[in-house]
Amino acid sequence: MENSCYKTQSLYEGAFLMAKGFSLAGKEKPGSKITILFEYTPEISEKAMEFYNGGKVEAKKYTDCYRTLKDYIFER
Repeated sequence: MENSCYKTQSLYEGAFLMAKGFSLAGKEKPGSKITILFEYTPEISEKAMEFYNGGKVEAKKYTDCYRTLKDYIFER
């Protein structure tokens, strides 16, 4: 799984990718930071860069994805 995943430690980037329709593949916590894993697709890196360059998604969808991802990260 790990070799075919896109990884980010940014909750905001992760919520953006979820809102764009990319699927979660899991999470890692090797130290104090959590890494969010997404199933790798050829376009995921391009969409991730879109986030940092002013990409747009629906506000409600982004907020819902942010909350879902936050709950997922902090679940015990």
